[in-house]
Amino acid sequence: MCLTIPGKIESIDKGIATVISARERAQIDLSLVFQAQVGDWILYATNRAVKVISEEDAKEIISLLEDKYHPVDVSKLPLKFKKIIFKVRSGNSNLTKDEILYLLSLKGQNNLETLFAEANTLRKERIKDFICIHGIIEFSNYCKNSCLYCGIRKENKVPRYRLNSEEIIDTAFDAVENEGYKLLVLQSGEDDSYSDADLIDLIVKIKQKMKVFVFISVGERSEKFYQEAYEAGATGSLIRFETSNSELYTKLRPNKLLKDRIKLVKAMIKMGYYVASGSMVGLPGQSLEDLADDLLTIKSLGVPMISAGPWLAAEGTPLASSNVMHNNAKTQLELMLKFVAVARFMMPDVKIPVTTALETLDPENGRHKGLLAGANALMFNLTPEKFAENYSIYDNKYREREKVWQKYGLFKGEESWEMLEEKLMLDK
Repeated sequence: MCLTIPGKIESIDKGIATVISARERAQIDLSLVFQAQVGDWILYATNRAVKVISEEDAKEIISLLEDKYHPVDVSKLPLKFKKIIFKVRSGNSNLTKDEILYLLSLKGQNNLETLFAEANTLRKERIKDFICIHGIIEFSNYCKNSCLYCGIRKENKVPRYRLNSEEIIDTAFDAVENEGYKLLVLQSGEDDSYSDADLIDLIVKIKQKMKVFVFISVGERSEKFYQEAYEAGATGSLIRFETSNSELYTKLRPNKLLKDRIKLVKAMIKMGYYVASGSMVGLPGQSLEDLADDLLTIKSLGVPMISAGPWLAAEGTPLASSNVMHNNAKTQLELMLKFVAVARFMMPDVKIPVTTALETLDPENGRHKGLLAGANALMFNLTPEKFAENYSIYDNKYREREKVWQKYGLFKGEESWEMLEEKLMLDK
């Protein structure tokens, strides 16, 4: 679901309230909270009130998205940076590769805070403060692949697990009915023990039992499977292309070709999937030029959601002992935040989730920093606790779910479904 906005009711006329929020004055339908009165604080989304809240709660949620940047000294910005900012502000999102490289290369607190603040302002203008919350169920950590970067590659000695259909459905049902999730991602390694028919049957059963949008993230299967899964009720798919550098791609994913991955992404888009795709950021052997090409590839694909996150070392993998620079959390965090901000410049309306890998780099502030750099979605882990630690695609995976986000971002009822459905259809 999408995070609601708190606002104070200024006046009411025939069930429509004039509400003042931190960002706007809006006309809000009170049909769901008809008992609300002038002076009350409410949560609302897409011009409909969800519930009455206390002033204390309202201030808490406002603080979640409060900017904490120092005042920007525009006079000290390099001329080239100023020109790019003015270009983006004028509505031109077609950055050249040279401009992208320049932004990814920025250094210095004043320059970086300007970059992030501009991206955050653009996010507010185009998307406002609607922060979508998704739940992910990692139902198997078996994988047939030997990707050099992944902690669950087939050669790694990790405790393996598979959830059966009943366990997956029960986990999904609890998330939907008891917590209010409306969008779930079913993710696994590339595990052929689940046949195409098994996964399609799982999607059908989930859709029959509960009202929820189902996204799948199960790697490279046939176009026939994805077509049948879409017809069975799958709404979206998370499938990264990992890197736009074809040589690096094959090096990191032995016996795999980038062109095949891109072909599958394009096929799913054509089928009607809400596709999330993107790359890893900070891979050993990856250049800033590669990252610029990644961003251009994402834009050329036209996906409504970006799936990108920092590369983090995983114990037991060939990349685990890569040089110190790549294991420096501060360096990785800064590069990832720049990637998010530039993505927002290039694709003002795209959905950009804060990944758990970003939170691993900075458990206390990673989520907040990602949002303030232009991201607008959160992904919370719903994998049963006894299995979650073994989905170790990288070390020290962050699994905490801050209750305050769920408190304000998840709410039940037909209206919450309709709001998300409307948003997804508009984005496609």
